Amino acid sequence: MSAGSKAGSRILIASDDRELNAALAGLLSEHAPAIGAGARPSVLADVTSNESLRLVIVGETSVDSTALDLLHEIKQQRPDVAVLLLSAHPTVEHAAESIRRGAEDFVPIPYSDALVLKEVARILEAAELRDRVENLDQLVATRYGFERVISRSSRMRAVFDRANAASRSDTPVLIVGETGTGKELIARAIHANSRRSKRPFVPINCAALPRDLVESEIFGHRRGAFSGAFADHAGLFVAAHGGSLFLDEIGELPLEVQAKLLRVLQDGEVRPVGGLESRRVDVRIIAASNRSLAEMRDNRMRQDLFFRISVLVIEIPPLRERREDLPLLLAHFLSVIRDRGARHLDGIDPQALDLLADYAFPGNVRELENMLEGLVVVLPPDRATIRAEDVRVWLRRRGAPVGDRTSDATRVPLNLNDLERWAIGEALRQSHGNKSKAAHMLGISRDTLYRKLHDLGLDPELPASPA
Repeated sequence: MSAGSKAGSRILIASDDRELNAALAGLLSEHAPAIGAGARPSVLADVTSNESLRLVIVGETSVDSTALDLLHEIKQQRPDVAVLLLSAHPTVEHAAESIRRGAEDFVPIPYSDALVLKEVARILEAAELRDRVENLDQLVATRYGFERVISRSSRMRAVFDRANAASRSDTPVLIVGETGTGKELIARAIHANSRRSKRPFVPINCAALPRDLVESEIFGHRRGAFSGAFADHAGLFVAAHGGSLFLDEIGELPLEVQAKLLRVLQDGEVRPVGGLESRRVDVRIIAASNRSLAEMRDNRMRQDLFFRISVLVIEIPPLRERREDLPLLLAHFLSVIRDRGARHLDGIDPQALDLLADYAFPGNVRELENMLEGLVVVLPPDRATIRAEDVRVWLRRRGAPVGDRTSDATRVPLNLNDLERWAIGEALRQSHGNKSKAAHMLGISRDTLYRKLHDLGLDPELPASPA
């Protein structure tokens, strides 16, 4: 980096005129650390190496200056960096050419301090806004990407495939699964990976809305539409414009509200309670229910609305039907608890894991997470491992039968390498040795199963029992 350069600087001053460099550096010193650089090679080196750089001020004081060439090279190397051109030979043609080559603006020399400060403040403010958006996008993608859904289950692979397909379209989605299976997490992942990811994701629990307010909450209302309506309220459809509206427990909506919802989905217009004019909205609907499809069709919903929102259905299996995910989920939640700094944790005893593997978890993944948080809170200060006796106490308080599975043949491993061996062994046991059925249960082909049996040192010629 050239003399006077500072790593992490947001502004680079590039001019062959030392007096101009010094004057600009002094003027801008209160706004950001500035770098004075003269020769083109050093300027381009700074542009390439300084990731914090957001603005280059190019000073053009001589008639034969190559400022436009430098501008072009800067934009080629760092399109994200703004360039402000200061020229002692301003003409309309020169200004137009500099803008065409990518300059943010053109300022004549001699310049006004106030004008330069205003331009720099505007450019840095826009750059800060872009940085915020990019950071937010990365946070959303990291927090709600499909890879954040912890699973190795073949049943869940089908869920991911359908959710990925849903993220590539604006088709209405219906997510079905028991309480605590992660319906909202899947809905957020669909939104975060869709073209609407930079627009709002608005979740609402339809079962929690007061019956007399549900219509105005979703569709909005006009002032004076009913007692207590002291001001206009836009409603959730308007709040979600351009993004996604997540209607959790959609089957709990009153039938009259369902009829109005169907009209919005068909027409793309929403009319607030007490209003005369409709408003166009562009909203992707993601709905969810803890009831089965049969229950929703028969009892909970208008048939026309059900068929409208169930174009793409994603069914999330309960935790008891994907027990192979239990060790992964336990390791994940224990890691989260450790990262919170609550206390040091070594993990969970294998006997404790055996007990949990026999429990049905009616509250699914959410119940598992809450259970671990509760066990960690009451864990004695001198112990960093959750033991079988801790789990037994928790199970008895829930009235669950407490078994004692301790044999190595039935123990679910926490080690990821052993987990695959265990899952294959369980599939073969449950299928009575029928490799075709075992492969289907595992979500792999029969050839892949044979290959894995060989790789894991298991007998690939294990005889298949009649199914």
